[in-house]
Amino acid sequence: MKSRRLEVRIRLLIICFAALIIMVFSGVGWIILLDSEDEIHDKFFAQAAADIALGKTGATLPEGITAYPNAHFLKNKMQLVEIPTTPGLHDIFANDDLSRSEVIRTFSDRLKLWISLGYEREFRLWIAPHESTGKIHAVLADLSVLEVSEQETEHAVKRLLILSAMLFLVALGVSQLIARWALKPVRVLTCRVLSAPVDVKASPLQKEFPDDEIGQLAYALDDYRQRLGQAISRESHFLSDCSHELRTPIATMKSAIDLLDQTQEDVAARERIIARMRRSSQRMERLVRTFLLLARQRKIPGSADALNVVVTVRQVVDEIRILHPENSLKVSIHSDHEVLLEVDFETLTILCHNLIGNAFHYAGGGILDISIRSDKNFVSLVFQDDGPGFPQLPSRTSAVGNGIGLSLVERLCEACLWKFSRGPGPQGGARAEVIIAK
Repeated sequence: MKSRRLEVRIRLLIICFAALIIMVFSGVGWIILLDSEDEIHDKFFAQAAADIALGKTGATLPEGITAYPNAHFLKNKMQLVEIPTTPGLHDIFANDDLSRSEVIRTFSDRLKLWISLGYEREFRLWIAPHESTGKIHAVLADLSVLEVSEQETEHAVKRLLILSAMLFLVALGVSQLIARWALKPVRVLTCRVLSAPVDVKASPLQKEFPDDEIGQLAYALDDYRQRLGQAISRESHFLSDCSHELRTPIATMKSAIDLLDQTQEDVAARERIIARMRRSSQRMERLVRTFLLLARQRKIPGSADALNVVVTVRQVVDEIRILHPENSLKVSIHSDHEVLLEVDFETLTILCHNLIGNAFHYAGGGILDISIRSDKNFVSLVFQDDGPGFPQLPSRTSAVGNGIGLSLVERLCEACLWKFSRGPGPQGGARAEVIIAK
């Protein structure tokens, strides 16, 4: 089986997203940790500087802390251009040799420090209040020497790294579970498609899935399977229709050729036979054109000229009678008046040929009544015989015997938007009716 690329992409996406979240939270946590450390320094140093200004610490100052009468010493000691004068604590950063330094007042100054300045040494400057009367008004602490929370900071960093690693492992496991859970319907659908029978009448896939993206995919597969089945069915019908309907003109051509050999001297007879062969070849051409239209699921075009329905039906009866000279079926055509209809000649001929051919085949020496009625909205053709009735056909897709003809009639009526019904007649036998809208 090929690599599960979609599952890998989902897992990779979740892991990357989790790593990004861990980095963001680690960065935020690191900033919070630094601020906490600074706050510890500030509290310690502010109290220590106030005690120094009041002389409570004695002559010896803690390591890293120096006291001055004012802050002007920073100009020479640290090359500080702007000397703070506001009482309180001030952040000062300098390079290793104290040749450059800068007072940090705003967040943008701190951001500039992190990005471009590159200062390594951090100092705290305490300026005494204006009302202070002592000799000491400025106290400087070198935090690189005075790290009151270094151990706590190291422990916090270790805990942060361990927590980040644990979160990454959790994200790795969760990504595996999410990928499996998200792709489970896809795997189920894949197995369902692979195990589904070839028959297009199999149960739809969409019923087994909810109305989500997988359900929409299942619906698309159902629609594709349906259209593919219809295409295969049309191809099968095309082959069966050709083999069924082309028999008559081919048989006519063969018999005409045999007769042509026997009428070498009779010119009039030869002309009749040649005309008969010409009509048969034209009919085969129209049959193939009609079958191709049905196979491509296209609408059969209508006729440009009005067609006499009664004459067409009588021609079909005569043609079938010639092919079955031994059959004694009595055919009667009933029509009150001449019926003209703008329909495709070959389509109507194929339809009548199959329905009348059924009567010749099944009714034997009985009776076939063909009634043609017409009004301003439609034309009705009713074919009724006294035979055993229509055989029991399993479905429209039946591909043997009589089923081919009836299936073709149904599909022709469907393509031409005609109504077709069949069943037993009032006095028994078979009854078929075709209603053609004008």
